[in-house]
Amino acid sequence: MARINDPELEGYTQELWDTVMRIIHNFRTGMGVWEELGLTFPQSMLLLELHRGGKLNMGELSQRLHITQGVATRMVDLLLEKGLMERGRDEEDRRVVLVSLSRKGARIARQIEEHNRSRIGDFLAAVPEKERYYLLEFLKRLQEQFEKEDTA
Repeated sequence: MARINDPELEGYTQELWDTVMRIIHNFRTGMGVWEELGLTFPQSMLLLELHRGGKLNMGELSQRLHITQGVATRMVDLLLEKGLMERGRDEEDRRVVLVSLSRKGARIARQIEEHNRSRIGDFLAAVPEKERYYLLEFLKRLQEQFEKEDTA
């Protein structure tokens, strides 16, 4: 990893980091429809991932959420108790345990997704289309770089 020797770039890097952390904080608190539903932010992310991905085994789920299988299992157990998920076996390989959303879980995931999409859409509506494009492209490049470093 390269060291930054340019004071201007170093200041920009710090400002970018601080901004990203504030955005993450706002996602976790300001968009907290999940709190009204008795969920934590990580639990809501798990529901959204299953909403998008359908039935997943614990390895796939933990990988998509970037958490350990142990943490994913504990989260799934809590969501099962709340009636938001179902656990079953893979029909092709009965050894594989699959998790999916219950009807109630799917309804809540749609509610969270609609709330998030609406809130972000409200923010983005005030941003010119070209700037939205560049923002998304920059964030994708940043994500790709982090993922590349994680696998190196």
